[in-house]
Amino acid sequence: NVVLGEGLPWQEALTAVLFSGFLFLILTLLGLRTFILKFVPPGVQLALGAGIGLFLAFIGLQVDQGMGLIKGDPVTLVTLNQPLSVSGNYDASKMWVSVLVLVTTVALMAMNVRGAQIIGILFGTLIGWSECFARGQDDSIFLYPFDTCSPQQLAADLSNATATADGTGSGFDNSPCYCYAPQQVAVLPEIKNTAGAFTFGALNNKVFWIAVVTFFYNDLISCAGTMIAVTGKAKIRDEKGNLPVGNTNMGYLADSIGTIIGACLGTSTVTSYVESAAGVVDGGRTGLVGITVGVLFGLSTFFAPLISQIPYMASSPILAVVGALMCTSIQDFNWSDVEESVPAFACLIMIPLTYNIAFGIISGVGLWVIIQLILVPYRLARKEDPFVKFKMLFEEELSHDKMCAASCGTFLNELGKNDDDKQKKDDDDDEVGEEEQLEAGNGNHAKEV
Repeated sequence: NVVLGEGLPWQEALTAVLFSGFLFLILTLLGLRTFILKFVPPGVQLALGAGIGLFLAFIGLQVDQGMGLIKGDPVTLVTLNQPLSVSGNYDASKMWVSVLVLVTTVALMAMNVRGAQIIGILFGTLIGWSECFARGQDDSIFLYPFDTCSPQQLAADLSNATATADGTGSGFDNSPCYCYAPQQVAVLPEIKNTAGAFTFGALNNKVFWIAVVTFFYNDLISCAGTMIAVTGKAKIRDEKGNLPVGNTNMGYLADSIGTIIGACLGTSTVTSYVESAAGVVDGGRTGLVGITVGVLFGLSTFFAPLISQIPYMASSPILAVVGALMCTSIQDFNWSDVEESVPAFACLIMIPLTYNIAFGIISGVGLWVIIQLILVPYRLARKEDPFVKFKMLFEEELSHDKMCAASCGTFLNELGKNDDDKQKKDDDDDEVGEEEQLEAGNGNHAKEV
C-alpha cells in the first residue's frame, strides 16, 4: 500500500521499515509495549484468538492462494465458487483435493497422530506433483491461478496468440497458467539487489513519516494481538492469567530486532504473526520450537525452488483447520453481557473482514472505551465508581468473568434476583402462616369434639 498506493519508492519504504524497527526497540527497552497490553480488556483478548482463527480460515478458503471454495462477488462481496462439479467448473478438481486434504488431516488429528498437519501437506503435495509431472503443464487439471485456466479460456488465449502477427500473445506457451511441480531442488539465494538499499533523502518528506507511523502501529498492535492470542491458546500465562512480563519483553525484543535486521537484508517488517498459531495447535510450547523453526527457515532459503512448489490445495486446508482450533478461546465467553460481548464481537469480526489484526483490536478496544464513557453518568446516578472498569484494567488478577461481574447489567440482574428472592421468601412466609392457622383451627376443632 505504501509503495503502490502512496507512490513511495521501495528504497524509501525500506528505510521507513528500518526507522519503525528502531522505534519498536526503544519502546521495548522502556517496557512500554508490555504496558500497552494493559489497555486491552479481557473480553477483547479472548475474542482475539477466535478473530485470528476466522482470519486464518478465511485466507485458507478463498481463491487467492487458498482452497478456492470462496470467491469474490460484486453484489455479496464473497460467494461459493460454484458449480462444485468437475464438469461444470474447472477449478473444482483443486477444490475437492483441498477438501480431501482437510478431512484427512482432521481424521489424523482425531486419532492423535503427531504431525498430522505435515502429513496432510505432504499428501496434497504428492497428489499435485504426481499429476503435474504425469500430464504436463498443458494437460494438467490442477492449473493455477483460479478462474483463469479453464479449457475455454486457454483456447481463447491460444486463438488470440495465433492471430497475432508478430507471434506474441498468451497461448499455452506464454499462458499465465501453471501447475505445481519442482524443476530444481536448491539454488544459492541472492540479496545483493535489496540488502542495504536505503535512501535517506526523503527524511523531509511527509509521506515517508506517514509510512514510518503506519509500519509502527501496524506491527505494534498486530504483534501484541498475536502474543495475546497465541499465549492464551498455548496456556503459558502465569497463575493470574497475565503474560509473563520478562518473557513478553524478550518476545517484543526479538520482534523489534528482527524488523531492523530484516530491513537491512531488504525485506518488509518482520513480526510475530498469526502463522505462529499452527505450531501452538500442534503442541509447540517452548522457545526451542521457535529456534528450530528459525533454523529451518534459514535452510529453506536454499531450497526455495522445491518448497515454493507446494500447491495451495495442500497447504491452505491446514490454515482452515488451525483457524477452527483457535476459536476455542471463546468457548466459555459470557455473551449475555453486552458491555463486554459487543466490543469483543467487533474485534472478532473486524479482523477477517478488514484483513488486518490491528483494525480488529482498535475496533474492539475503541468500542469498549466509548461504551464505558457513555455509562459514566449512569454509574454516577447509582452512586458507583464511574471508572471502575478502567481501574480494573490495571489490577494484577483480572479475568473476563471478574470484568463481567462489574457490568451494569449484572448489577441490575442481581437487583432483580434479590427482589425475586424477597418475593419468594414473603410468599413462603405467607404459606407457612396459612398452614399454622389451619393447624391451629384443626386443633381447636379437635378440642371441641
